[in-house]
Amino acid sequence: MSLTRTQAIVTITVPGHDLGRAAESLRQALLPYPEARIIALTQKTNWMGSFLGTTALLAAIDYTPAPTAN
Repeated sequence: MSLTRTQAIVTITVPGHDLGRAAESLRQALLPYPEARIIALTQKTNWMGSFLGTTALLAAIDYTPAPTAN
């Protein structure tokens, strides 16, 4: 999948297996993107993350860039 100029990949990692905390961290990570819309979301896992007790989310987003001053 290629990204357009109005798309981005956002990742967050939080300690523990609390999806509520992960969702709030993702919400905070999306604040810099005006009118961000999540178009794909996945949880990143591997054996080390499971062992260490972390939760990682990856989100592909579409957003409306701020108008540029001419």
